[in-house]
Amino acid sequence: MAVGGRFIVEPIGRRKIFTVDDISEEQEEIGRIAREFAEEQILPKKKEIERYNPELSRQLMRELGELGMLSIDIPEEYGGLGLDKVTSALVNERIARGESGSFMVTFSAHTGIATLPIVLFGTEEQKKKYLPKLGSGEWIGSYALTEPGAGTDALAAKTTARLSEDGKHYILNGTKQFISNGGWCQTLICYAKIDGEKFTGFIVNMDLPGVEIGAEEKKMGYKGSSTVSVTLNDVPVPVEDLLGIPGKGHHIAFNTLDIGRYKLGAAVLGGSKAAIDEAVKYALQRHQFGQPIANFGAIKSKFANMMIRIYDLESILYRTVGDIDAAISQVDHSGEDYYQKIVQAIGTFATEASMTKVFGTEAHWLNTDDGLQIFGGYGYIEDYPMAAMVRDTRVDRIFEGTNEINRQIITGHFLKKALLEELPIRDKIKENERLLRGIPIEIESDILQKEKIALEYAKAITLYVFNESIIRYGQSLPHEQQLMEILADMFTDIYVMDSVLARVTQYVEKNGYEAIRMHIAQIGTAIKAQRIAANARTALLAIEEGHELEQALADLAVLSEPTNLRLNLFQMRRELADTLYEHGQYML
Repeated sequence: MAVGGRFIVEPIGRRKIFTVDDISEEQEEIGRIAREFAEEQILPKKKEIERYNPELSRQLMRELGELGMLSIDIPEEYGGLGLDKVTSALVNERIARGESGSFMVTFSAHTGIATLPIVLFGTEEQKKKYLPKLGSGEWIGSYALTEPGAGTDALAAKTTARLSEDGKHYILNGTKQFISNGGWCQTLICYAKIDGEKFTGFIVNMDLPGVEIGAEEKKMGYKGSSTVSVTLNDVPVPVEDLLGIPGKGHHIAFNTLDIGRYKLGAAVLGGSKAAIDEAVKYALQRHQFGQPIANFGAIKSKFANMMIRIYDLESILYRTVGDIDAAISQVDHSGEDYYQKIVQAIGTFATEASMTKVFGTEAHWLNTDDGLQIFGGYGYIEDYPMAAMVRDTRVDRIFEGTNEINRQIITGHFLKKALLEELPIRDKIKENERLLRGIPIEIESDILQKEKIALEYAKAITLYVFNESIIRYGQSLPHEQQLMEILADMFTDIYVMDSVLARVTQYVEKNGYEAIRMHIAQIGTAIKAQRIAANARTALLAIEEGHELEQALADLAVLSEPTNLRLNLFQMRRELADTLYEHGQYML
């Protein structure tokens, strides 16, 4: 049975993970079509899109609909392609190569949070009515969860719904805020409380009387996308457009966000690849002091770090989506509860989806910032690509649940799995006793052996701190948000290291040694393992005191020693950058 989070208790290499090297020819062909469209149709028009051109954005959406790119997740019986989640993520990544963050918002909001609630929770009639038009691009969809007074605390929504006297409509009243695609959409996935209590989903047609669209927001970035408020004044929504079960709207909202999180990870992956390609092209042709700035060590270091972040994100993204596809493949398609089981399968990996979102958006922010720095003063000029990339990506850490709330989700999930024994976390923690007695971890592998040993000790450190946190706070741990954040970062670093080391090992076993991949794994492991040790020390200083603190720090010193990898990181970074220059673009 699929279980999310199992990487924390399983030794590296216990099972094969899905990587981009496992993408099939059919999946890659669809990805190729998406990238060609992005580079040939979106990239040349990105400045026009940025000036806010609704008709151009709609036209591009219709063209993507004709290519099937809007209906990857829509079942065939409703006019879609009904393909797997890996293909869906791949398309999201490739569309982002158009370097238009604004259009990416339009595309992602439509294909994700505006369409998937109907796919997963809609009635047969709703699917027949809405999905063909959404899949073709004839209609644009949007999603309305946030309100002026209800953001992260979505269940505090004030929008109400009451059944009309004749029982034919729900009358909706309230205001929704920050609605992507709201200014030009035909359908709105909206949440309201029936009788002020039952949080419920609805499909709202925007041409219904009483729907009032606010002015376009003046945003820091994504200027070519539509972001408005939507006010509902006695809007009569037909009872047949109630979505899901009354009072269970939170199931729709939260499960849809799980999907949105890994899809956002795919989008920022594509954006990061575009950023590094633009930056390396500039660095190779920009001369200072008689040579290309690409030759300078500080620039090489930035490029190496960008490459590592991209490889890291790509590894966890496709591992996560591959696990979701594997879980979905076990669901009986003929069962009446098919879509319910699909939702459960996706939700199993909600922890990994949150990690992909948090790590991905922060990696992309750093990559675009490094890219802008490489451009120097020109990076700050709007005629060059980096300024818009930096402006656009800032909100990614707010989308799909802020990174702060996602960190609480990550640690909260592990706390639940530990207390309910969904994972053998307690048994794994007990193994620390052997390590502290001097019985070392052994890894039978000729590939990245020292790095794998460092990873396993990093897992031991993370679970040591997690255990001390539970002992100290018990079920009140979620109230200790700073500690929850540090634990989330430690869990996420473990997931990234585990995924990269497994991916590189699988690649080398199949294709032979490749220095560039080995260096990425080595540098990433060295940095993250030490970061985990540093975070552990910070956490223990907050948790423990007196003799218990001294003992905990002594234990940490023992567990941390194998994580101190002796590597020449400077030379490895130089070699990574030189390989990047040889190709002229990101090549892995």
